[in-house]
Amino acid sequence: MLPLSSLSLLLLALVAVNADIQVIPGYPPIDQVPETNSPQVQAWLKKIDLTRAPKIPLGEGDPPLCPPAPFPGRCNWICDQCPANDLVNCRSRNTWAITFDDGPHVVTPTLLDFLKTERISASFFLVGSHVVQRPDTVRRQIAEGHHIASHTWSHRGLTTLTNEQIVAEMKWTEKAVLEVTGRRLKYVRPPYGDIDNRVRFVLKKLGYTVVNWSGDDFGTDDWKLPDDITETEIVDKFTESLDKYIAGSRSKGIISLEHDFDVPMIDLARKLVPLGRARNITITSVAGCQRDHYPYQRVHHH
Repeated sequence: MLPLSSLSLLLLALVAVNADIQVIPGYPPIDQVPETNSPQVQAWLKKIDLTRAPKIPLGEGDPPLCPPAPFPGRCNWICDQCPANDLVNCRSRNTWAITFDDGPHVVTPTLLDFLKTERISASFFLVGSHVVQRPDTVRRQIAEGHHIASHTWSHRGLTTLTNEQIVAEMKWTEKAVLEVTGRRLKYVRPPYGDIDNRVRFVLKKLGYTVVNWSGDDFGTDDWKLPDDITETEIVDKFTESLDKYIAGSRSKGIISLEHDFDVPMIDLARKLVPLGRARNITITSVAGCQRDHYPYQRVHHH
């Protein structure tokens, strides 16, 4: 027989490895598009009027494929190079809004340690499915002054979902974050940057501001690490992009895109931050760059 102490240590180790257990009950299955016929989603749908949503055909694929033909009024950011009113830059001059998508993950606390040392407040676009798995990390993000925002429940391309599914994706994520932090999210980054005017209509009805990023120059492609891109390639390109930014008017801030689901991405962040510092660019969150002092929706207590 193992002594009890080592048995409990073993159990703790197993729990740490298998943190993909939902620790908060009452939410839809992890990483799946939530059902729209549940009483909870039906209640949310009753509160918003989607009758005037643009009739744009749904996209296909995960990640989404660009539609074969142009469609009038679609304005797809990636496929039509059409940002509409999405944030692809931010308000403050000479500023870099640093953002991380897809967390929280097991490596996120390591990134938080680094940002704390650097005294940087970042934006984290959170996947609802991961919020209910790692609520403590989300609470730490808030406690350490970071800006948290939505990256939907299951990380599907929103142009491939119905209006009702988009509502379910957004509201379940919103509910999870509200339960964990008391904050009601206001900013959203659509997974894959996949958005068109139909999706924008629904997100706006839900009170959201859409954040993409400052184009390929600041997209990093860190999700391809380490197999399909090298850290050096990313660092070189990012250096070039920053120098190009510095040479311009710098009248608006840039928004970069990184991820926090694997160790190489955290290592990369350690390399990129000094590049901004060396050029005297202010590094902050989207909220900081937008000068939005309360980057959340008001919570109505009934």
